[in-house]
Amino acid sequence: MKHPVASSVTIAHPSTSLGLSSSRRSCLLSLRICFFLGFASYIGTSSIEASVLTAHNDNARTGQYLKELVLTPANVNTATFGKLFSQPVDSPIRAQPLYVSSLTIPGRGVHNVVFVGSSNGTMYAFDAGSNGGSDAKPLWKSSLLAGTGSKPTVYTILGTPVIDPTTNTMYVAAMTSDSGTWTARLHALDITTGLEKFGGPTLIQGSVAGTGSGSVGGVLTFNAGLEIQRAGLLLQNGVVYVPFASINDNGAWHGWIFSYSAATMQPISIFCTTPNGTGGGIWQGGAGLAAEVNNPNQPFGRMFVSTGNGTIATAPPYTNSQSYAMSLIDLDLTGGVMTVEDEFTPFNAASLDAQDGDLGSGGAVLLPSQVLASGTTLNPLVHVGKYGTITILNRNQLGGYNTTADQVVQEVKTPSSGYSSWGSGIWGSPAYWNNKIYFGGVPSGGTNSVTAYSFVKGVLSSAPTSQTAEQFAYPGPTPSISANGTHSGIVWVLKNDAYTISGPALLLAYDATNLANLLYASNANSARDTPGPAIRFNVPTVANGRVYVGTANQLSVYGILGNLPTVASPIFTPSSTGFVGSQVVSISDASPGAKIYYTTDGSTPSISSNLYTGPFTITSSKIITAVANAPGYLQGPSSTATYTSSVTTMDPSLSLAAGEYSGPQMLTITDSSPGAVIYYTVDGSTPTTSSNIYAQPLNIPVPETVQTLAVAPGLSPSFVVTAVYTIDPLYTFAYPNGFVGSESTIQFNGSTTLDDFRLQLTNGGLNEQSSAFYNTPVNIQAFTTDFVFQLSNPQGDGLTFTIQNSGPNAVGGNGDALGYATIPNSVAVKFDLVNDQGEGPDSTGIYLNGAMPTVPAIDLTNTGINLHSGDYMQAHITYDGAALNLSITDQITGAKWSHSFAVNIPAAVGANTAYVGFTASSDSVSASQKVTYWTYLGSQLTVPNYPAGFDNGNLVMNGNAALTGSTLHLTNGGASQLSSAYFSQAVPIAKFTTDFDFQFTGATADGFTFVLQNAGTTAIGAGGGGLGYSGIPQSAAIKFDIYNNAGEGSDSTGFYQNGAPPTIPSIDLTPSSLGLNLGHLDHAHIVYDGSVLTWTITDPLGHRFNTNSKTVSLSEILGGYTAYVGFTAASGDGTAIQNIVDWTYTSP
Repeated sequence: MKHPVASSVTIAHPSTSLGLSSSRRSCLLSLRICFFLGFASYIGTSSIEASVLTAHNDNARTGQYLKELVLTPANVNTATFGKLFSQPVDSPIRAQPLYVSSLTIPGRGVHNVVFVGSSNGTMYAFDAGSNGGSDAKPLWKSSLLAGTGSKPTVYTILGTPVIDPTTNTMYVAAMTSDSGTWTARLHALDITTGLEKFGGPTLIQGSVAGTGSGSVGGVLTFNAGLEIQRAGLLLQNGVVYVPFASINDNGAWHGWIFSYSAATMQPISIFCTTPNGTGGGIWQGGAGLAAEVNNPNQPFGRMFVSTGNGTIATAPPYTNSQSYAMSLIDLDLTGGVMTVEDEFTPFNAASLDAQDGDLGSGGAVLLPSQVLASGTTLNPLVHVGKYGTITILNRNQLGGYNTTADQVVQEVKTPSSGYSSWGSGIWGSPAYWNNKIYFGGVPSGGTNSVTAYSFVKGVLSSAPTSQTAEQFAYPGPTPSISANGTHSGIVWVLKNDAYTISGPALLLAYDATNLANLLYASNANSARDTPGPAIRFNVPTVANGRVYVGTANQLSVYGILGNLPTVASPIFTPSSTGFVGSQVVSISDASPGAKIYYTTDGSTPSISSNLYTGPFTITSSKIITAVANAPGYLQGPSSTATYTSSVTTMDPSLSLAAGEYSGPQMLTITDSSPGAVIYYTVDGSTPTTSSNIYAQPLNIPVPETVQTLAVAPGLSPSFVVTAVYTIDPLYTFAYPNGFVGSESTIQFNGSTTLDDFRLQLTNGGLNEQSSAFYNTPVNIQAFTTDFVFQLSNPQGDGLTFTIQNSGPNAVGGNGDALGYATIPNSVAVKFDLVNDQGEGPDSTGIYLNGAMPTVPAIDLTNTGINLHSGDYMQAHITYDGAALNLSITDQITGAKWSHSFAVNIPAAVGANTAYVGFTASSDSVSASQKVTYWTYLGSQLTVPNYPAGFDNGNLVMNGNAALTGSTLHLTNGGASQLSSAYFSQAVPIAKFTTDFDFQFTGATADGFTFVLQNAGTTAIGAGGGGLGYSGIPQSAAIKFDIYNNAGEGSDSTGFYQNGAPPTIPSIDLTPSSLGLNLGHLDHAHIVYDGSVLTWTITDPLGHRFNTNSKTVSLSEILGGYTAYVGFTAASGDGTAIQNIVDWTYTSP
């Protein structure tokens, strides 16, 4: 019985591969020829059972696993099939998991093993069927950074490795950054230990003759800093092949393949796709290099690879010195030396190249030989690129480059859509099973079903024979097939639409005979079955009754539920309880052989936590969580018990886990000990009973270290609980992972479309003009925006970043108008490629109200910023209300240039809000102008933030107001005092939340107000009963009054506007027993939702509070949506020390 992996058929033992004797070579060749008769060449008859050793299962890249005896359409459903367990990893798993059955691991016995590599450069070997007992941790793991001096990067392991089962060796390529210099290495790992073999790793380096982009003196040298190893590796006949492509078409990239002896790791050959040109990367959406051995005269076989956009210069007789971008290439592999034998380039390759509509996004799949209706035999392959044409080619005669019409076996164009009229393109590869080809293609910027086409007697059906009801967006799935020969076929796909927002991946299974029959979906029971956070281009692996899915942070394993029992949850003795002095805790588990791991801080335990060895004693309050592991069991759920010391206060509990958050957060602190008072600090200092008393949820608007301490009556203090919070800016909008799904939030105009994840403004056509605007106006009074753009084939004309109030559909003129000129009420910053009016061929500048963006301009020629380079350019723009600061950085060369422009943007656009986005044009020449990343942070004006006390920064104090230490004294105990204190900048008041702690000491009169006003930062009103507020125009105030001036009582609050005397009407606080002048530290929490102003006064020590509200339009009272905020106070004929202890203010 043979396993369906072509590498097991075509890989000779390394000792006999390079330099075989003629007799042994003849025997081996005869064996191979037999295997490659009909479709047996793709499934083989290896003694290695049920293993998956290479990308998409075999060297033909069919994606079919034909020895699946467990999973069938009858038992794959939500009731009987689901996620069995997950294994954590240190970073995303982008390469396809590989699987080897019955592997002996030294010291661990025989295991079925699944192998995964992480982006941080770690290879893991996990037991493939269990995470119980010792299998809760990897069988081994190996860092490919060890000994290299490298730091982890997101590009470390991307391409799917390949395994040689005859030597138990895995070959894996890793990209690393050594002291800032990128390198690539080929590793040979022993799959039983993870240790390096054959003297590895080997540095991947070399050069070819050529004058192409980046060459020096007729020599083109491989530059790892411009390349990425994404396509799957190939192992065939003792030779390992490692392909490379560009990092998003950045810099002077090329397509490369390096070959190495599997036995010695010595280099054999280097092939460059465009030695005398540029581009032509080999990435194939992660699909592996397809290969076969089909001819006794070519014992090392041949390889088929597809390439991306770049230089096209090809004609027979083919040589390695020609340029093969936008092509599918047939490489002879004799002796491991790659030589071009044939190629296919689409007839419209030039226009597709300008549009970045390359073949290289999809890998080839070699199909079984077909007997045609004519009786002749066809050796076909199928391929689909970005532009969505399904192409069937003859492997023995690919068709060359005919600029009139493609000379191929068959083409089927999938339905066109979008500005470029592309069909449903593939980022990965199709799959083949039982005379059907399965495609996961998606249209640019749209969605599509997974489709199945019949393929009988060499003819592809003209339309799908079945398709899924579910729709998939970019990047679309690469299907995997499980079947028992020609029976029980299941199509497995991953729906990764949510990768841009780190949302969950979705595993789906379909009946392979009819894709309309959905068998299983992981979101039908999300709590049990969610794979983990989605990532692009990953492929599920099916083997021996299991499905393996790599995600952003874990490997998830699926199978038939109930085949393995789940270990019992640990049991605590005693269960949660209170105690005096000390408490002995025992933990037990009902599962035989179980080991128990536990934590004492409430966190989730792992096998790295405390190992339970017997009863232990605690002397303070603890939350103990335990989990059990046992051989032959899946890891079960954890158990938790809470033990409360009657002499120690329970530790405070924080509602937010320590970590990184986007935008301001509200933190709630609680304690379960009766009567506990919580003290806290936010500056990293250790809290004491003299620290701030917690009364209301804390606003955490900036990075802070919060430490808390609780003290309950009659108990000793709790332990200090610490949490560190990293607060990232809350962007108005952000597209950090590209623009997939942005059609609902960005208006596309003119030629704007999506090119995979990139926003493409012009796509290489002539006389194009376009714009793309965020479809909701945003605040432009002050902002920070960052975007990365690339000008490929940069002939004309350029693009702009534009702010305008003509609407989201606005688009200007063509040519030197850059899609901007004639748009009124606007401001634009240009990035110009053409010298139209003397501005130079490489210029920038700022323009208002639709003016022609030519001159005046700033010539960038001698700045190191070359917009024609094709490099990724990062633009960083800040605006503070007076100056727009522009910085441009070339992400390849590191060159940077900056300039400041004086401009009043609100005056130019006629409002404080506007539409923001991009415009572009190409005129009578062409350019592919793309934006890959964009964030916008608007309206982030500075606001009061004094959570642990005041400082002089941004605070204006008038009258008797002054700082004493970190406390704001409004009045300091003298008679007839009058004061005000304001934040120095106007803040948004459309909606807001503000909190402050205040205290009256030795107080007899009069009180203070919290005020919003537009009279300026020196505004101060009347004293005595005027509370420093009365008489301030365009204002609103809430008072905190301790003196009865006009019948309001000696303990009152209320709302007043436009400087009205803050006496009556008022709200008497006497019924609530708050007592503002008791000397307690009180807390005010004020919220305005745009129509209702609500304020709550709390006395934490007295456990009393009072809440009031007022329906009011603050914008009408204040004459705008911004105002100065602060406090006023007066003491009249009495005296009072009126302190504001802390203050925070947030506005969404």
